[in-house]
Amino acid sequence: MGWQKQKKEETKEEAERKWEEREIRRQKGKKIVEVKRVAEEWKIWDEEEKAARLEEEAKKLVSKMFHQWIKVFGKKQSEQMPIQKIWDHAINMKKGFMPRKEKVYPLLRGEREKVQKFIQEQLRKGYI
Repeated sequence: MGWQKQKKEETKEEAERKWEEREIRRQKGKKIVEVKRVAEEWKIWDEEEKAARLEEEAKKLVSKMFHQWIKVFGKKQSEQMPIQKIWDHAINMKKGFMPRKEKVYPLLRGEREKVQKFIQEQLRKGYI
């Protein structure tokens, strides 16, 4: 009888230990989630603060009559294509149109590098 009682107590202690470990893991997970949430909030606040500073700088550079549209003068907004609207239209080609292959325009090395940089920038912005 004594060994059964001891086995029961050991099983109970093991269950309690496992429960405590699960509780600790749950608390750790909860803390990690809370830390991530706080970090995300800080990031949002930093972005909002930065945007406010940039908006103030833009107000100094832009005429007062355009201040109601000041947000479009921000760097991020100026690098985005406008949202497509229903009044946007396609450019339809004439029937049978075939683009012609033209000669390559010769450029100096510096000019070629500038053109490549310009093209990469426009691709990054999504303009082309």
